[in-house]
Parts: sequence; structure tokens; C-alpha cells
Amino acid sequence: MKIREHRSDAIAGGPGDLLAAVPHLIGFHPYSSMVVVCVDLEEGRTGLIMRLDLPAARHEEEYAAQLAQRIEWHPPDAVILACYGATGAPPGSEPAESLVPPERGGLPGARLIEHLLDHLAGSPVQVLGTVYVDDGRWWTYDCDHPGCCPPDGVPLPGPGTGAAAQVAARTALQGRRTLASRRELEDGVRGPSGAREADLLDVFARVDRELAAEALAGGGSAVRERTVALARDLVARSAEGRLDLTDDQVARLSLGASDILVRDRLAAFETSDPAAWLGLLTALARRTPDARATAICAILAWVAYQQGDGAVANVALDRVQAVDPGHTLAGLLRDCLDGQVEPGHIAAATRAAIDAAGRARGEVRHVGAP
Repeated sequence: MKIREHRSDAIAGGPGDLLAAVPHLIGFHPYSSMVVVCVDLEEGRTGLIMRLDLPAARHEEEYAAQLAQRIEWHPPDAVILACYGATGAPPGSEPAESLVPPERGGLPGARLIEHLLDHLAGSPVQVLGTVYVDDGRWWTYDCDHPGCCPPDGVPLPGPGTGAAAQVAARTALQGRRTLASRRELEDGVRGPSGAREADLLDVFARVDRELAAEALAGGGSAVRERTVALARDLVARSAEGRLDLTDDQVARLSLGASDILVRDRLAAFETSDPAAWLGLLTALARRTPDARATAICAILAWVAYQQGDGAVANVALDRVQAVDPGHTLAGLLRDCLDGQVEPGHIAAATRAAIDAAGRARGEVRHVGAP
């Protein structure tokens, strides 16, 4: 089962406020999804948020066991379990088998919630609530008081109000927007196709030959420095809102990133405008054919996760591993995600590793330079 993880310190005023904020916290509107919101009771704040595709009915018990085990790896104080329906999902945005049909005399997903509660019953994790969300309304699985939870559900707070508005504003200031669905998120890092892909493959083949000739004439170190200088120049343009990539620039950076020494420097790049750096990497990923995309998409995933954007990190990793299931950096980052490693630890470890490598080569790395 695929797990999407996101980190947040948002504070919600109540169940409705929290549920309305979830799309902004994870970066897109979840449909046919199970969302687990971890809660720090002492701080009164949300922490890790996990989003999973809903399983087919025949796999619900196994799915619940795996998810409960995942929650208990680094147990939070408490969780809120939210099952999201498919009403309003863009056509083709969700797998058909993840749709959970209504159950006689109950809410959709009730059996799955029961399985989860059974598996968490003996754990130290407190379940604060279980809810079903669909079509702008929410219901609780464990409430039978009509005055509290009417049969038609409780409307979610409207857009632009409460905690959702605060989180949306914070997201916008970080240069991100809340997408309509997971499919739109995937489209954001999907490469070219058709005739455009064929044209770019020709460009990449030509630039590959040019880079090999440059390395033969002037040495690999000179080529690496030119690649890094190009990245530095383009991220500055991105920060100024004047990024206009040529196909040759895309090819030079994406091919250059396949050099491990360049890759490591780009993964540890420090900038005053992280959103501009992530935007540049995303633009490169979209214009790099799949056959050549593993290096740049792995860096995109690494940088996105350092910035706390687990949604982008995961879809970028999906693209890498679809082409190369054994990709080392992608596998390492996937392990970090599975192990619930804090993004800040990833960033610190990356900087430490690059500094150590630089000292081993007798280099001095200046802060702010990739």
C-alpha cells in the first residue's frame, strides 16, 4: 500500500476545522483515502499526517494491520482516523478499486475503521476520533446522538475561514497551492510524452555527447563546476520570477545531476529562497524524459522532503522507482519516509555528509553554494 506522509504543526479549533485544513496540510484534496492525523497531546498540535489509498474490501483487514503497525513504529500520543469518500473527485483521479461502497445501516468504511480500532486496541496510542468525510460534510463513526451528529452530517467550515484559511495562507506564502487531487500532484512532476518526448530525447543525446567531449577536453571537474554554476544561475532567475529554461539547459542540468558529486552538491544546496529551488527542480523534472529522469527526480524528492513537502517527495520517488526500482538514493529516501525520519534530520545529515566528502577531497564548501 502506498503511504503519503506530511508534517505539520497546525492547530485546529475543532474537528471540523482540522478536517477542512487537511487538504492544505497534505497539498491536495484527498478522495477515496484514509488519513491518519497524529496528535501531540502535550503541545496540543498535529504532527505527522499519513494519507493512504483505500483498499479493496477483500484487503481491508490486512491493510488495517499494516497501518496500525506503521502508526506504532514511532507511536504518537494520539491519532484521528478519517476516511474520505469519492464524491466530487475529478474523473479518473482515483483508482476504482479504492472506492468504498456504502454499507447497510452504517457509513462507508465502517468495517475498515473497526479493523483499525481492533489492531490499535492494545497499543499506547489513543484514538481521539473516527470520522467519515465526503462531499463537504463529515460524520463520526462512534456517535449515535442525532443532535450531535445529524444523519446528513455536519458541514465543513467554508473556504477562507478558521484553521483552513490560516494553513492555506501559510502554504501560499511558501509558494505552494492546494491541488484538486493526487492525480494533479502526479501531473506536476510527470515528464513529457509523444512527439515532445522524442524531440527532447534527441536533445539529451546531443548534449550528452557534448558533455563527454567537454570532459575529455577539460576534465570532469570543469564540467561539474559548469553544471553547478548553471544551477546557481537558474535558481537565482527562478527566485526573481524570470525563469525561462531552454531545452539545452534542461538537458545539461538533468544529465549533470547523474554525476554523484554534482548530485550531492545539488541535494545540499542552500538558498535564501527554497521555494524557487524546488520550483526549478520541478520544472526540470517535467521537461526531462523518463529514460533520463531518475537523477533529477531523486534530487527533487530529496529537496522536497528536506523542505517538509512529503507529497512532492513521494510522487517524485514514485517516478524514479517506476524507471529504476533499485535506485540507491530513492531507496534510501523511501526508507527515511518509512522510518518517519524528520525532514530537518534529512537536511542536517545531507549537509554533514557533503561537508565530510568535501574535506576528504581537500575542498571548502561555502554556505549558500551548491
